[in-house]
Amino acid sequence: MTAPPPVPQPEKPPLLPLPEPVGPPPDQRPDPASGPDPFAVVADAVDGMRDELAALGDQFRRRLLNDREARRSLDGLLTELDRARKSAEGRIVQPLLYDLVLLIDRVERQAAQDDAFVGSVTAELLALLEKYGMNRIPVTQGPFNPGIQEAVGTVAALCAEQSGDVAEVVRDGYRMDERVVRPQHVVVYTDR
Repeated sequence: MTAPPPVPQPEKPPLLPLPEPVGPPPDQRPDPASGPDPFAVVADAVDGMRDELAALGDQFRRRLLNDREARRSLDGLLTELDRARKSAEGRIVQPLLYDLVLLIDRVERQAAQDDAFVGSVTAELLALLEKYGMNRIPVTQGPFNPGIQEAVGTVAALCAEQSGDVAEVVRDGYRMDERVVRPQHVVVYTDR
């Protein structure tokens, strides 16, 4: 009798050695003489970086606020400079324009003769005034306005509702931007 063939046995895996523990065993504490704890060093560095980052953020916010305030101040100065420039231009140009207004008055008095030349000169002078910002105050019907008109005479009102209204514009008024250079001369209705 022959012996049965041997049954193959599964191989047992070899036993691997256990990894060696990292760091000191739990029952041993680090020796203060051996050096600082690396985790504490990293934590301190992170805390220092947080403090520096917070300081930089505060500095950035302060500079941003300073820049905004400087921009507001600059805008205010530019606005004031523009106003001063316009005012200076008005003081320089206004006397010349006023003389042109007086010339227009003389020309319009001569226009009563129905001369076409006089009308064209008047139109050119008015265009010249408008070019430099001086405009005629428009003639409006209604109550007397002391802000743009000067009463140079009165006429008896035909009814009580007419009292205080402008009867006639005797001489045109002019303004430069919002400033009245010469008020309208008007005759006003009064109840006598």
